[in-house]
Amino acid sequence: MRTNTARIGVAESRPELEEIPEAECLEILDRHTLGRMAIVVDGQPQIFPVNYAMSGRIITLRTGAGSKLSYAPTSKVCFEIDEHDSSGVGWSVMVQGIAVDATDAFDDVSWAARAVEAWPLAPGVKPYRIAIEPSKITGRRFRVASSAVS
Repeated sequence: MRTNTARIGVAESRPELEEIPEAECLEILDRHTLGRMAIVVDGQPQIFPVNYAMSGRIITLRTGAGSKLSYAPTSKVCFEIDEHDSSGVGWSVMVQGIAVDATDAFDDVSWAARAVEAWPLAPGVKPYRIAIEPSKITGRRFRVASSAVS
């Protein structure tokens, strides 16, 4: 059995969670460029680090041929970014939605995705564009409140 216990001589910490409104989640997403996209590949969930850009509510990323291009389009996907610092403050933003191969398509999501440029850091040619049209955007902020150990 796993339990959470404070280290000896260290103040006990209790997490405090705060919901982040969707508008603020979108602002946070717009300020960052590195996230993780979760998709199902051959019946198993996989998580891929990706560089991305925002076009309104649409998340867009570049990719080469491979798992993301083969399995993400027309599928439900999850996208997440998070951050924390040494002071005990952190946050997480999660986007659930449907992925679209926006490389050459003429739908509204694809047009929006091609309006911005995502710059992949990973090496290799990435001629394809995947967009995520959100169905749900949620966020949480995490703060540690310290109390004395008795």
